[in-house]
Amino acid sequence: LFIYFITGMVTFIKKPKMIKNHLMIIDPAVVRPAIESFNRISSIASYPITYHLPALYGTDSIKSFNFNLRGIIILGSAASVNESNNWQNDLSEIVINAASKNIPLLGICYGHQLIGHIFGGKVGPLWSGEKKQGKRIVKLEKTHLWGKPKSGPILYSHQDGIIKMPPGFNIIGKSELVSIDAIASTTKPIWGFQTHIEATQAFVNEHHIPVKNPKACFNFGQTILDQFILSLS
Repeated sequence: LFIYFITGMVTFIKKPKMIKNHLMIIDPAVVRPAIESFNRISSIASYPITYHLPALYGTDSIKSFNFNLRGIIILGSAASVNESNNWQNDLSEIVINAASKNIPLLGICYGHQLIGHIFGGKVGPLWSGEKKQGKRIVKLEKTHLWGKPKSGPILYSHQDGIIKMPPGFNIIGKSELVSIDAIASTTKPIWGFQTHIEATQAFVNEHHIPVKNPKACFNFGQTILDQFILSLS
């Protein structure tokens, strides 16, 4: 397993042209990167992974490694997809290009909203601008990633969400709190989850999630994430 930390501050381990068929992890963190989540993903994958921090260090590294992709995961962020700045504009172009090539794409929280925004949906406040955190039971429809319908607890921390579905997508996950909790393209390998299926204990600690025993949330959410990672093998 080869892991490449590409932040703009770390020396490249190998030249970009030497990395083939890699999973690109895009972490749009604006303050603190989700290192523990990335480390866990790297422990599951059996192929090369690159890690990018566009909000902190720009998108040059993403552009340099935007080839030979086996998949893309876009993590959460405090940024809004409705903002207009260079790194988000670049990221949108990269997602559109990946979709045109049928490269598997998974968006989590911010990444989920970005997919909805890019492909013609609408993202906005869900609770009059209030940010909510905790755990909720998400009911998932049948998909080829995890098979039969299932439901379970997943952690969440957000104020915005998809409030109008993008054309060509189906709702595959719902909860009592959010009606569009997970989406999937009807024609391309693209999925989005509003909840934090990648969450670890570090996520709980850093975001002060008010859940005393999050283990069941980790187990359910990470099982979904792992199915996507393993499907790229």
